Amino acid sequence: MLEVNTAKCTGCGICIEECRSGLLVLNEDKIPQAKDLKSCNLCGHCVAICPTGALVRNDFTFGSFKELPGITITPEIVRDLLLSRRSTGIFKERPVPREMIEQLITAGTHAGTATNAQFESFIVIQDKKVLSDLEDIVLDILWNSMLKYLGSAAGRQFLRMLAGPDTLQQLAQYYEDFRRKKQANELRGAIFRNTPAVVVAYGLRKNPLTATNCALALRNMEILALPMGLGTCWAGFLIAAASRKKTVARFLKIPDTQNIYGAIMVGFPKHVYKKMIPRKERAVRWI
Repeated sequence: MLEVNTAKCTGCGICIEECRSGLLVLNEDKIPQAKDLKSCNLCGHCVAICPTGALVRNDFTFGSFKELPGITITPEIVRDLLLSRRSTGIFKERPVPREMIEQLITAGTHAGTATNAQFESFIVIQDKKVLSDLEDIVLDILWNSMLKYLGSAAGRQFLRMLAGPDTLQQLAQYYEDFRRKKQANELRGAIFRNTPAVVVAYGLRKNPLTATNCALALRNMEILALPMGLGTCWAGFLIAAASRKKTVARFLKIPDTQNIYGAIMVGFPKHVYKKMIPRKERAVRWI
């Protein structure tokens, strides 16, 4: 339900401009009113944008509106933060406090979602036995459903035709790494790198935008992790295995209507990078 404090409302119409669904109009008294709140996706922009705090939404059952602090961070600081992000490969043997992960989750849930659906969910895995068992599952799927075939010329030719030469080159590097570690009995830690925590994002399998929603949520977590002194790395092997076999999702007790679309390792980095690493120049088209 939308309520308007008429003593505060100036009739500026900003809330109406901000309503993406066009559900608000000014009545004859220049007070905003809703035409049809049934179609509202509860984005909350009308309340958040009101300069006088005149609008109140009583149907937000999942939280309250809080005043935003003044943002004083310069663009240069944000740029340096983004450019300094690295994928952490070695973590300290130190657990991440639950409250720190909860802060990351909160940041993730404030990422944008298509039509403000907010359907995505998360699993935080800190139990070492669960991580060890999950690593074994991922290793088995990746090796037996894909990587082992790179050991033969026929398998490499098939994957070249299927995925292209660039992807084949990438997979060949993984094959050599896994083969070497497998022969030396050193596969333990190859997937999760002995991280103290893994955050998995999953959502509706039939929604074409769920993968994007999950990626946005995890990216929010990655960026917040940096000033918190945490390191992160995408658990790409877990995501790849989950896309090939349902074994991963079933192990984590994820419903069949849902898919895993992202996962990051989280922990305190053992080493801190001192320099920004140069990146390849990418193709940019201006139209």
